[in-house]
Amino acid sequence: MVETKDACPVCKRPNIGYEFRAYKQTFLRCVDCDLLFLSKLDPTSTGRLDVGSPAKANDESDPITIKHRVENYVGKLKDRGVKSDSRFLVTGRDVRHFIDYAQAYGMNSIDDSLDQIEDHSIDACVVLATLGESSYPLEQLLTIRKVLKPGAILLVSVPTLDSDVARRQKSRWNQFSVGRLTYFDRHGLAALLVRAGYGQITMCSEDDGVVVVCCKETRENDHPLLSIVLPVYNERATFEQLIQSVLEKRFDVMNREIIIVESNSTDGSRELVQQYETQPGVKVIYENEPRGKGHAVRNGLNHASGSIILIQDADLEYDIEDYDVLLAPITSYRRLFVLGSRHKGHWKMREFDDKNLLSAVFNFGQVFFTWLINVTCGTQLKDPFTMYKVFHRECLYGLELEANRFDLDWEIVIKFIRKGFVPIEIPVNYTSRSFGEGKKVRPFIDPILWIIALLKFRYGRLYGTTASGQR
Repeated sequence: MVETKDACPVCKRPNIGYEFRAYKQTFLRCVDCDLLFLSKLDPTSTGRLDVGSPAKANDESDPITIKHRVENYVGKLKDRGVKSDSRFLVTGRDVRHFIDYAQAYGMNSIDDSLDQIEDHSIDACVVLATLGESSYPLEQLLTIRKVLKPGAILLVSVPTLDSDVARRQKSRWNQFSVGRLTYFDRHGLAALLVRAGYGQITMCSEDDGVVVVCCKETRENDHPLLSIVLPVYNERATFEQLIQSVLEKRFDVMNREIIIVESNSTDGSRELVQQYETQPGVKVIYENEPRGKGHAVRNGLNHASGSIILIQDADLEYDIEDYDVLLAPITSYRRLFVLGSRHKGHWKMREFDDKNLLSAVFNFGQVFFTWLINVTCGTQLKDPFTMYKVFHRECLYGLELEANRFDLDWEIVIKFIRKGFVPIEIPVNYTSRSFGEGKKVRPFIDPILWIIALLKFRYGRLYGTTASGQR
């Protein structure tokens, strides 16, 4: 990429550069948050949204298509609890069609401009295809947030860079010619919504993009809470050194809690864990029997209170000092899902002392199974099976995790990708331990479970039964 002196209009970072030229316009991309935007943004664009703008109310789309789309949108609002007597605000394209249908349902449309609407007075807002037509989409979302009641619903339809049409047409995508100034993929869009104070995000694909439904959430304080989920089973040799390292780790921009899940170890690990029951900032959960690392992690997630979650094994294969670089993209709202990659360089691959053949088998398996995930999910990941999975709680919304063993690695990565959260990978330090030192992977049984997990989680139902309107 060619460096420029400009900054990203969303994350404000200067790490941007030339991407391509199309329709006589130059497009830049932010390396940090992956936002694509025009090289010449309008400095007078303030994020204002005009309600029912006549210039955008008359779309030439097929009336039947518009009707079906509007019915779908109103149905999604109803599924999220918007009642027939709700006050709603709508802006963008096909405004009149939406207002007519919604009013027939009994919803009350607000015709005032945003600066005339009382703060915290609207039950729902609908933005039809115009998010990103401003140079400053964050300001657009913040302006809407002011007039929404706490817990109010926001529905946004927006073209996305990872839609099927955009992937096929690439730089010839017709959205590059219609006056839009900023462009998102689904991950970047979700991160932008979280940054603006929205949560409980669900996305459904459309031909050119997605329709997003979310709600206004109470903003966190200046120090969000990090939940470190720490499963423990027969880790007596390493647990104390590991937990002390985690306890000694200091964070400048967040608070921390540690959730230890002990699975009835047979080597004395439970007795070590019991010593930390009264430690401030530590929660200890005891399981009656070992049911697999995946089960322990899921148990820990159910007890996590933080908005940011990090999974930490009780061995010493990974370096605690890598926390800072892994957390930075999430605390700055640039991305919501990060993997700590062991395989960005050849020296990070597994090496077992005096067992070169076993090392080769495991490394081949890593390459093969990574290839399978990339082919089926359309990604280019290097290390989807790393222990270091760090993510915003929003990634879990609507999902019901179910894997009990190491196939939870597959489930988390695949389901997050299907939701649009393709992870960024950051190199981390890694020293593999051998089977004699406690490695618990079963070389002949677990690969079969991984194949089953790939088929089940890639092609099965994504959302759980509790995600309103999403299946």
